[in-house]
Amino acid sequence: MLVLALDTSTPSVIAGVVRLRRPHEIIAALETGAVLGDAASRPGELLAEQSVTDPYAHAERLMPLAVAALAEAGVGLTELEAVVVGLGPGPFTGLRVGIATAAALGDGLGIAVQGVPSHDATARALEPLPGALLVVTDARRREVYLSAYRADGSKALGPLVVAPAAAAQLLADHGFAADFITGAGGAILDPFGSPSFDPTVLESADASRSLGLVERAAVALLTGVVPGPLTPLYLRRPDATEPGARKSVLGR
Repeated sequence: MLVLALDTSTPSVIAGVVRLRRPHEIIAALETGAVLGDAASRPGELLAEQSVTDPYAHAERLMPLAVAALAEAGVGLTELEAVVVGLGPGPFTGLRVGIATAAALGDGLGIAVQGVPSHDATARALEPLPGALLVVTDARRREVYLSAYRADGSKALGPLVVAPAAAAQLLADHGFAADFITGAGGAILDPFGSPSFDPTVLESADASRSLGLVERAAVALLTGVVPGPLTPLYLRRPDATEPGARKSVLGR
């Protein structure tokens, strides 16, 4: 199954093409000596990925990146069988671009569009996890988006938006001890760490968010689950709001 993955939840705009293996292919790989977790036994195979960091041009960048990724993979648009899109958390404008583009492609091509929380995709791309993991991205306004995952990949907390100074206590209140941390928002937490909050930074440069998105949606894609609504994880209200009714200066 050929899948296009899109994510616009961070300043890094990402488009990738992933070949999702069928269950019998994974079983065959394991029977021939592949180790569980190795590339040969993963549900997805990354064929191509294009990304650029441009926080103010998601709309201009996304489709050209998708076209470039398809060309690199040697795949035509009409060969795609599904689209997976990151749902955030992230800023209002960026998420809206990614979700609207995915929905338009799905509608135009007549294929399914599955939504996946972007933090889940990051954690999945790093599996097998070396320990309990925090995924932290910049929420601006001196806040971060945070999700916590146990060593088996299951989610313990989040996603939520929190002030860096409150993160350590929040995790302690939920009984979560982080071994590792990843994501661009991790540096924001550094000045506010406590002696009991000292996770090791886990570099994710070699991990593919496109692969994580598709693998996170693999069961739904392979079993033909009807996609649910593409609900973005804004976590807070957008800066721009509709103006209210004008008030009369005469008090009427």
